[in-house]
Amino acid sequence: MAMLTKFKSKRAAELQSQQYLQCRDKTIPITIIRSRRRRRKLSLQVGPAGVVLRAPFTTRAVDIEDMLHRHRDWIYERQHWHCLQRASAPCYEHGQRHDFMGEPLVLAIAVNAGRAAVTMAEGILHISGNAETSTKVKEALQRWYLQQAKVIFGERLSFWAARLPWVEDVPQLRLRRMRSRWGSCSADGRICLNTHLIKAKQCCIDYVIVHELCHLQEFNHSPRFYALMAEAMPEWQQHKAELESVGSQLVLE
Repeated sequence: MAMLTKFKSKRAAELQSQQYLQCRDKTIPITIIRSRRRRRKLSLQVGPAGVVLRAPFTTRAVDIEDMLHRHRDWIYERQHWHCLQRASAPCYEHGQRHDFMGEPLVLAIAVNAGRAAVTMAEGILHISGNAETSTKVKEALQRWYLQQAKVIFGERLSFWAARLPWVEDVPQLRLRRMRSRWGSCSADGRICLNTHLIKAKQCCIDYVIVHELCHLQEFNHSPRFYALMAEAMPEWQQHKAELESVGSQLVLE
């Protein structure tokens, strides 16, 4: 690793420099930010824009080197993951694949007057109307996914709420496009589901819904929570693994 000798002042309270970490077949630039603020620990962040290590201002160079050395494999894997995400982002053009309920569908685009609209038939997503750009197609497809999610998630939530004895009423449901979680349950019992989940198989959708409904009884991930999951859905681990295997692709936009 080689360190640039010149430090740049990002703000009065921070100093920024750059190091290079050799990981397998790659040389990865690492931005080092030393902060005068009350920071006690070193932290690493790997994102699409690069790798950032934040440290207390007085951290020794040898401690920074050690942190990077111990996490070099993790840094490499995260960088590789972000590269794959950029390379595999969905394409909103005629003939491209987009998933719905675990099934691959093909886009068929017909440009004409009116707002872009989506219909599905025999494995094809027909998009007609003002769909002359990828942005218009993407917006139309996102609206369609949201419409489908409202109906299907609502039906599945009602189905499972009626079968789990600790659920007295069907919880209020909200939908959001999220990148890092499939669902959440608030302290007041409202459930939020990721719109991208509509691209997954029904068994995966059911798994997430049951997971959140179990939080109505056990607002944690204790052994009691997992016992409740096993009682409600004995095969939940299989569905969880299946969702995890495709999840990173489903949330791409």
